[in-house]
Amino acid sequence: MTGQFHLRRAIAADLEAILTLERATDLAPHWPPSAYTDILDSTLPQRCLFVVEKNGSLAGFAVGLLHPAPHNPAISDARQRIAELESVVVSASARRAGIGRALCRAVFDWTRSQGATEVILEVRAASSAAVALYSGLGFTLAARRPRYYRDPNDDALLMRLQLEGTA
Repeated sequence: MTGQFHLRRAIAADLEAILTLERATDLAPHWPPSAYTDILDSTLPQRCLFVVEKNGSLAGFAVGLLHPAPHNPAISDARQRIAELESVVVSASARRAGIGRALCRAVFDWTRSQGATEVILEVRAASSAAVALYSGLGFTLAARRPRYYRDPNDDALLMRLQLEGTA
C-alpha cells in the first residue's frame, strides 16, 4: 500500500482494465491485447507490468523492458544492462497523486534487481506533465527526434537515467 493507492505486479485478471484505461488515454501507446498477454506470460522474464488500484479500480499501469545484456568482452561487467520504461499510463481522474512516480519507481526497482544500470525512455515533447515527471525523477535529455510522432505531429524526446545502487 502506498498512500491512498495500492501498487502491485499485474495479473491476467487485470488485462481488461488495463486495455480500457489505455484506450481511454489518447496519447498512450496503443498496443494489441496480445502484447499485454505476452508481458503477463511468466515465460517472458525480461518485461514487467505494474498496476495501481485506487478506490477499488485500476488507476494506472507501467511497463518496463530489460534489454539483453551486451555480448562485448570489452565490458568488464557482463550484468551491465539497459532497461526501458516503455509505458506509463495514469487515469485522468487519478493524476497528480503520486501514482505515476510510484509506478516509475517500481519499474526502476525491478530493472535494478535484474542488473540494469540505466533506464531509457521516449516521450512526446508536448507531454509537458510527463516530461516534468521524468525530469523530476532524474532523467536527462539524451536526444530529440524531430517530427517523430503523428496524429498529432510531435517531436520525440529520448531521455535517460543512471540507476544508483545497482548490484
